[in-house]
Amino acid sequence: MLLRKFMSRMGIGSATIDLVLNDVSYRVGECIKGEYVIIGGTIEQKIKRIESDLVQIVNKDEDQVKLIVNNSILSTTTIFSEEERVISFSCALPANLPVSDKHTSYRFITRLIFDNGVNSIDHDEIIIQT
Repeated sequence: MLLRKFMSRMGIGSATIDLVLNDVSYRVGECIKGEYVIIGGTIEQKIKRIESDLVQIVNKDEDQVKLIVNNSILSTTTIFSEEERVISFSCALPANLPVSDKHTSYRFITRLIFDNGVNSIDHDEIIIQT
């Protein structure tokens, strides 16, 4: 048991998170809906919070990353070994975003943050249209 706790703190056998969106393409001002799917690892872990950042990436001479929206859920819950938990997700897109093109892209960076251990991270790219 002690070895499994140590390994999960190193990121081996930790709980994971996946942001599952209802679609990949959205219009400016639209509400994005989906769900967080959390799957427990080899031991139970205390979840501190879930964070999802919608970022804009502009490729010119070098990558520029800009935070558009931050969603955070504070938690004091425990995810048990191999448990699957689903939490609903929604995010309203600002009405003034530039659309996606060959120089501008958008993605959600989602983090599952524990009291102890390595955080789980997920990336999901979306397309923004007019």
